[in-house]
Amino acid sequence: MKKGITVIVVLAIIVIAVIFFMKSKGGVEAVSNYPRTYVKYKNNPDWRGGEANPVVSAVYFTGQVREAYEAAAEVPDVLDHLFCYCYCAEDHGHKSLRTCFTDRHGTGCDICMLEAIRARELTKKGDSIKDIRAKIDSEFYRPYK
Repeated sequence: MKKGITVIVVLAIIVIAVIFFMKSKGGVEAVSNYPRTYVKYKNNPDWRGGEANPVVSAVYFTGQVREAYEAAAEVPDVLDHLFCYCYCAEDHGHKSLRTCFTDRHGTGCDICMLEAIRARELTKKGDSIKDIRAKIDSEFYRPYK
């Protein structure tokens, strides 16, 4: 009888540990696990990162990297209203998607590049910043690490 109770207790502890692990790793969405910048962004439709540094010139790059830096230079204000879904705000202290293009960070990050190119495309279509944010969020959102 004692052996059966011990097995049940051990199994219960394992189940509790698995649930705790999943919650802490993003398997179960918990906003409190997200970077503060993301939480502020999601809770404020008028959020702006406040990045004032200029975008690096696209002349230094080729291909998709050049296209992304050209996009960032064309719509820097729009990019400053967007959260970067590579989570560089947490990992590198970036203020907004625009920050990714004020140095060479954007050259090695497909997420940054694709977000910038998509933001320019939506801007050219005449979408508002609110609509651009909604579309970028739906296309690029992924749970935090």
